[in-house]
Amino acid sequence: MTQSIPDWNAAIDRLDGAYAPATLRAYRGDFAVFAHWCEAENLPALPASPDTVAAFIAFHAQNLCANTVRRRLNGIRKVHRLLRMPNPCDDEEVLIAMRRAYRKKGMRARQALGLTRDIKAKLIDACDLTTVVGLRNRAIIMLAYDVMCRRSEISALQVEDLTPCDDGGLTLLVRRTKSDPLGEGRLAYASPQTRECVDAWLAAAGIKTGPLFRGFRNGRIKAQAINPASVNTIIKTVAADAGLPAATVEGLSGHSARIGAAQDLVCDGADLIAIMTAGRWKSVATVARYVEAALVRRVGVERLQRLVPASTT
Repeated sequence: MTQSIPDWNAAIDRLDGAYAPATLRAYRGDFAVFAHWCEAENLPALPASPDTVAAFIAFHAQNLCANTVRRRLNGIRKVHRLLRMPNPCDDEEVLIAMRRAYRKKGMRARQALGLTRDIKAKLIDACDLTTVVGLRNRAIIMLAYDVMCRRSEISALQVEDLTPCDDGGLTLLVRRTKSDPLGEGRLAYASPQTRECVDAWLAAAGIKTGPLFRGFRNGRIKAQAINPASVNTIIKTVAADAGLPAATVEGLSGHSARIGAAQDLVCDGADLIAIMTAGRWKSVATVARYVEAALVRRVGVERLQRLVPASTT
């Protein structure tokens, strides 16, 4: 039936420039999955009935986590709204199907492993500083940790966004973030040690303007910025070179430095508001989920330290 339904790809094209490219890719991919499933089941995808969407949820909840199913539901909802069709996703049958999926699988999402300062030190030691690639990788890891940037933000940084500080560090203008889609921009700070790493990369690469971090082709530095997905690959590759366990390498991602820095701040005694400011988070719930293990550990240690003197008297 996908041949006869309205051009939903063209409808998503209307969002270009108003949403992040990753969001548009998610809408396209998720609705394509729904359209193909409807075709296989001989059901109309546009407009879809609440019963069709509920059946789609029930089918995919067997093998996918509930949050992935919810994301696909967002794609179905958005396409129907763009085409000004009745939205089936807010129907009670669909809400019941989602509650059933959550009760079956739970709402807890898989989280990337935190790249804490201990792991960071091992990765830095594994970077081959006799090569330009090694200098770049070290600078990416150091900067991502200091400024708690997402991989897309690391990719978007320009040399012109860096301002040296009198104390030897750097301030960075993070022009657009996931929580700042309109591009108001936020300032972040990097340590003197990180500035030295960034300067060493720029000097070795001969970069004076334009994208801060770039890829390589046939041994030569490209003019274009590094792809955000490459940040994942770099971190995993360096982690493997460092001899970290396979499970650790698998758990690390382009988001890990952001999570690990937040976890370290908790262990250092920072409160959630300070961490939200440093990482430019707007949701307390999101930050609390990232630092949950570190916070539980800190509270537990503090509690035991209070109990030990009382139990030995």
